[in-house]
Amino acid sequence: MNIYIIAQYLNLDSPGEDRFYSLGRECISRGHNVTVLTIDKTVNLELGNKKIGFVQKNGLNIVAFNVPYDEKMSRWKKMFAYLKFARLTGKQGRQLPAPGVIVVSSPPLIAALPAIKLSEYYRAPLVMEIRELWPDAPMQRGVIKNKLLIKAARRLEERVYEKSGSIIATSQDIATALKSRWVEQSKIRVIESLEDHKKVVEGYISVFNKLNVKQ
Repeated sequence: MNIYIIAQYLNLDSPGEDRFYSLGRECISRGHNVTVLTIDKTVNLELGNKKIGFVQKNGLNIVAFNVPYDEKMSRWKKMFAYLKFARLTGKQGRQLPAPGVIVVSSPPLIAALPAIKLSEYYRAPLVMEIRELWPDAPMQRGVIKNKLLIKAARRLEERVYEKSGSIIATSQDIATALKSRWVEQSKIRVIESLEDHKKVVEGYISVFNKLNVKQ
């Protein structure tokens, strides 16, 4: 089976620093293929003028897009980076082998847009991991103030929760917030951000089983 992991922000330099790294390696050990879609900075890949690069790390197929990003960037430049990553992910995702399941991480929430489209295109279940509530968190930080952007983000948020087969909350607070909205409680699973990687992997495998994803 092919597994897509869509995450704009990753740290794959050390197996002890990113939960998706451990998940990917475990799935590979079970005979699956794992493709990670991310940006070049997260894997220290120098792309120069190239739009896209490819590298393998301990069996993981990593597709990295040339998307400039820095925390010091203005909110509009950050928004441009989010949109560029989403666009490139949606385009490249249709050129890869069909997935059996798609996992996507937020933030940024907009990364879920190509994930939804690819899920529908391939008829593959979608698992959404919420590491930070969007647009709530950036609104509280004053990053998003435009009412039209907030309204659009709320609509996307609602669509994401509706289309996801399962939603992973990385804290109990996030799970509580999700339950207070329009999210089906049966979809929500808490896998804490500080859980050891063995428990993270076990949690995800349990979610895959619930979605009837072949292991």
